[in-house]
Amino acid sequence: MKKTDGNNEKIKKDYRLPDMLINLMMHLNFWMLLFILFIMYHALWGYVQEGSALSFLMNSRYIPERPFESILSAGLLYACLILLLTTETDPGIHFLLKLLAETIIVIVLSRIMSFCYMGMFLMIIANLIRRPIDRWNRNIIFVLVGLCYFLLESQILSVWIPVTSLSDYLNYYRSDYSKIFQGIINVGRLMNVFLFMCYMFFMVRIQMSENERILSLNEQLRDANAKLEEYSEKSALMAQTSERNRLAREIHDTIGHSLTGIVTGIEACIMLFDTNRDLVKEQLIAISEVAHRGMEDVRRSVRALKPDGLESMPLDLAIEQMIDEMRRSTGIRFHYNCSVKLRNTFGEDEGEALYRTVQEGITNSVRHGKPEDIWILINKIEDKINIIIRDNGSGCPDLTKGFGLSHMEERLEMLDGKLFCDGKNGFLLHAEIPIRWGTEVSWSDDQNIDS
Repeated sequence: MKKTDGNNEKIKKDYRLPDMLINLMMHLNFWMLLFILFIMYHALWGYVQEGSALSFLMNSRYIPERPFESILSAGLLYACLILLLTTETDPGIHFLLKLLAETIIVIVLSRIMSFCYMGMFLMIIANLIRRPIDRWNRNIIFVLVGLCYFLLESQILSVWIPVTSLSDYLNYYRSDYSKIFQGIINVGRLMNVFLFMCYMFFMVRIQMSENERILSLNEQLRDANAKLEEYSEKSALMAQTSERNRLAREIHDTIGHSLTGIVTGIEACIMLFDTNRDLVKEQLIAISEVAHRGMEDVRRSVRALKPDGLESMPLDLAIEQMIDEMRRSTGIRFHYNCSVKLRNTFGEDEGEALYRTVQEGITNSVRHGKPEDIWILINKIEDKINIIIRDNGSGCPDLTKGFGLSHMEERLEMLDGKLFCDGKNGFLLHAEIPIRWGTEVSWSDDQNIDS
């Protein structure tokens, strides 16, 4: 808005001098009209007083009208002309009608002044230059108005329109006065032309400045388009990178989680193979189920959909099923406690982040700590969901975040969440997820899965 106001102020400043020149032309033409009418009707009054009016009329081609009526008519017509010139109209029929009325008024005023002064036509031409007309119509209008100006200035119309020549009125005065009056008229005509030329000069400068400004804006627009294309290419690359990272997280979460359960289960089968083959068979059946679900998760990851468990069941049941499958395939005891109602509570992105956080926390504990027990706690503190996962495994004193934890942290940061990890005494994972509570969360009874 400020930039637009600045442009409007600049336009007003550019047109200040041309507007002043137009006003000077209006004043000059008014005084020239009065001066010529004064000469004409002062001379006519003098002929009457001297008793030579008959001789004047015999030498004149046209009998002048009553002086007072002509002066009054000229004043009213000039006032109408100024009103029309200062009235803004939209391009179209109204503009053409206004232009026609202006032209007729100028022709009538020129006839009243015996076609000795046509400077008022230059005001019409100057006024046309500022009007927003398309080039074709502007050229036609300029030709027509210019033709009328030429006919009046050359006094060709006086052949068909009878008027009393200004020289007939000037003959009333002494030779020196006559030359002075004629000189004043000529000076007025030249001043009017000079003002018109100055006006044209400044209008051309304004037009050139406007063209330069348009060229500059076009150049800026081309630069902006080039930057926009560059930004679009970078955005496309960023989108591709983001999508690759997302798919990498999905594949890591699904395949990594499934393979961890399978590897751990197979290791347990190897240890039990010679002592309890029935238990080995049961363990292999659980591993088979984990492998099948892993294959389904891989297909889902390729289709870039949300977790398969969340597609077929609510969040709370999906988490319970995931924990139960890991318990059956690994033989680890899981202790699950959730004090928040997880069903129909979260947005899709929040539910997936919560599911993946639990999944990755369990996977890390099983893969790296070899624990016997894993505790999972989900509760609500203010507007945040807290997920705490800890185990009694070997831990990792020099904990470094690998691919899974790094991408889990990225996923949580997208929701303004936080991730804390500690590997000194077993493995501890603490995640905070701010939640947009779409529905009222109610506390549920403690849910425990113990083995």
